[in-house]
Amino acid sequence: MRHVDLVIAGATDAALAAALDAIRRDLRVLVVLRSSDARVGRRFRQRVRASAGGRTTRLTIASNADVVCVDGRENVEAVVIRHTRTGRVWAVNASMFVAFRG
Repeated sequence: MRHVDLVIAGATDAALAAALDAIRRDLRVLVVLRSSDARVGRRFRQRVRASAGGRTTRLTIASNADVVCVDGRENVEAVVIRHTRTGRVWAVNASMFVAFRG
């Protein structure tokens, strides 16, 4: 299990703004995209790179995936993600989670 500071579900403009804000604060960000189209993830990364001055080392994108569970006692502690094609499930330790669907 790995650790990220923020998990974002979705690729809307609001998701991009949240990712940019987190990256500018030097947080590690995981973006979970339902789309299996690699272009969606590539465009998202390019938009972040253009707006954040090339700082995309703190950004990870998981395409063709869906968040299936967010768990924690008082705060978010773990986010479980499922690869939609294979059904493989993995989890990340996370401090924050936000979902944007559009």
